[in-house]
Amino acid sequence: DLAFHVLALTLVDPDFGKEQLDLMLRSRYLHPNGQLPAYEWNFGDVNPPVHAWATIFTYRLEKARGTADVEWLERSFFKLLLNFTWWVNRKDRTGSNVFEGGFLGLDNIGVFDRSAPLPTGGYLEQADGTAWMALFCQNMLEIAAELALFKPAYIDMCQKFIEHYLWIASSLVHAGEDVGMWDEED
Repeated sequence: DLAFHVLALTLVDPDFGKEQLDLMLRSRYLHPNGQLPAYEWNFGDVNPPVHAWATIFTYRLEKARGTADVEWLERSFFKLLLNFTWWVNRKDRTGSNVFEGGFLGLDNIGVFDRSAPLPTGGYLEQADGTAWMALFCQNMLEIAAELALFKPAYIDMCQKFIEHYLWIASSLVHAGEDVGMWDEED
């Protein structure tokens, strides 16, 4: 939730907003495998990957006000890249760009613990988890494109996130037995 709170905080105090985003990316909180903490009562739970969204929002707001902190954006990008890699390696069990487990939307109410194995076995593959990853790709692409304006080496990262986005978009259409993730009856 901190990433969402930062959106409002940044409108009032951009420096404080950036400090809050930096807080979760510090080595004290960012797990060595790249997972960001979920909340104070269980760091290991999973929440939607919205930190990159808050980062690009904060940067663009500052830029609109006449100051663009490219160094901060680049520092954040490296840490967010660790988090992106964690998502791809840990939440895409079959390598099919369908993301699973953890949260359902942004609700905090569930019939069972979504971060633990399902009580009846199996796996929970989610259209919304997959859509959140598509947004994560778009946000990382925006950051990489902005950084590429100052350092052309980031152009390769732009291509990486375009490819990931297209793989994820394709998975929404071709998940399972070519039925996609849309169920007309539901």
